[in-house]
Amino acid sequence: ALLDTGLNMAVSKGLKGLHLAELAAAVGISKPYFYTFFDSLEDFSLQMMEEQRCRLLRLLEQELARPEGIWEEHVESFFRTILRHRENGILVMTQGEEADLHSRLTPERFQDFRPGQRDFFLRLMALLDIRQEDCAPESMPFLFPSHLEETAALHVKFLVNYLGSLRNAKKDR
Repeated sequence: ALLDTGLNMAVSKGLKGLHLAELAAAVGISKPYFYTFFDSLEDFSLQMMEEQRCRLLRLLEQELARPEGIWEEHVESFFRTILRHRENGILVMTQGEEADLHSRLTPERFQDFRPGQRDFFLRLMALLDIRQEDCAPESMPFLFPSHLEETAALHVKFLVNYLGSLRNAKKDR
């Protein structure tokens, strides 16, 4: 109940909007009782992220298992569902929230968190039938708060290429 309620609250308010007093009240427990399950709100947040990763993998599995459509359509549908994350009850952290969570973790807790991120990415790629050798997790900067500039550069490059294609299409007419 704590994880489900916490995920729902984080989806609607963001991780920064998740407060222990509200969470405990929503579940009907006291704040001290919360600590029988989790050492801290950060520990709870990490467990929520792991739960969300499992949900995302199940969502992709279900999408890919649909008999109608082709692979590209299934993958596009999956990513469109994630883009509309709030409507679909999916917790997607902003880059700022990822950086904030990272900054609040001790180096040891972050080291515990990183393998889960890497494993999620590799499992996601495996579901998409992409070999690990062809796409190392470290090559996907959007997964790592320490690579915000690379993520922004990736977005800018995509936009420039897209706008360039529109400009070239105009010239071809």
